[in-house]
Amino acid sequence: MTKEQLMEMIKEVVAAQIEAMRVGGDGYEGVVQTASPGDLKQTLQDMGINYAMNEGYVVTESGSVLSTKNRNAPWVRLSEEMKDFAEGMREFIKSKGTNIHKVLQENSDPAGGYLVPEEFQATLVQYDTEPAVIWPRATIWPMNTDKLGMPKLKQRPDEDAADFDHFAGVSFSWTDEGGQKTETEPEFEFIELIAHELSGYTAITNTLLEDSAINLMNFLTGLFRKAYVWITDRSYIRGTGARQPLGIVTDPAVLTVNRTTSGVVTFADLLAMDSKLPSVFDPNAIWITSKKVINSFRGQVDTNGQPILQEFYAGPSSIATGPTQYILGYPVVKADGKVYGLGVKGDIILCDPSWYYIGDRKRFTFDMSTHYLFRNNKTALRVCGRLDGQCAFPEAFVVLDLTTGGS
Repeated sequence: MTKEQLMEMIKEVVAAQIEAMRVGGDGYEGVVQTASPGDLKQTLQDMGINYAMNEGYVVTESGSVLSTKNRNAPWVRLSEEMKDFAEGMREFIKSKGTNIHKVLQENSDPAGGYLVPEEFQATLVQYDTEPAVIWPRATIWPMNTDKLGMPKLKQRPDEDAADFDHFAGVSFSWTDEGGQKTETEPEFEFIELIAHELSGYTAITNTLLEDSAINLMNFLTGLFRKAYVWITDRSYIRGTGARQPLGIVTDPAVLTVNRTTSGVVTFADLLAMDSKLPSVFDPNAIWITSKKVINSFRGQVDTNGQPILQEFYAGPSSIATGPTQYILGYPVVKADGKVYGLGVKGDIILCDPSWYYIGDRKRFTFDMSTHYLFRNNKTALRVCGRLDGQCAFPEAFVVLDLTTGGS
């Protein structure tokens, strides 16, 4: 392309820009379209643009400057749009058409936006959920069949119960020398875990699998695994027991405390729950609750004027991850979405989760089939697991109830 051809192209583009702006009523006067002083005067007059000439330079009212001295580099200062255009054309000519720079304006597709590809980052934006609560703290029993049974000593550690008994019926009596001894023997119970299936299914086109910039198989495997752990962990807290684990809050045998004030958790409720939990479970006991319940304790003090919620930072790194929190000396674990909301039965639990038994018949599996939907050119994906869960000792769990009126 010759310089004359380039100038003609620039003139055409500039004329089109000026006309578009004039039609829009903006009175655009930021460019000039010729390098000939004689033609320039007439052109500007025809366009109704006020200008001034001084020693070979033409200056318009809007500030654009054209040099009539140097035809090889006439543009001294241009509008931003024309700067982009001139730079793009210069690069295009220098590279003999191999380098296409942003031409005209990027925000208009016909005027050059099509030449600027959208930037794409091959990643998926997502956040991680909080770690599992029951899974890492419970006792897990592998299952070789769909049922697992184990004998249990009939102990009753609840001191408030009429059948309180640490030794399942074993008793002794004081007797005289040579006197008849009283017969005694322990009692037993039976725990049975029955595997329930938890599964999910989806299908994905092979075209998407082949063309996606993201490794969908790796992504889906990780996503489904996280969802599986979260859903099962939630069932250990609020599962109904019908074709699924029996959750802590739902288990009718767990210990409960009636809250003193409807809709809130008070310090009196916490003391009552601590008193209700048998001391044999104190060493591994934790609070399980939501962030909203935890925040309700901020600013509250106990009967000695000390904060109910004790928070400690182990070091600089814990500032980002959050403090370690304690209530009455027991660690606090957040389980948003798994425990119930503030004011509802089960919004806070005090327990030793090691006495929650999980029967694991078939841990999370991720299967893929290219045959089932072969005619549709789709790949079928299946997630499956089989498990059960229940409180081995319900007395190791204390749930704050909905009912008011004392403990």
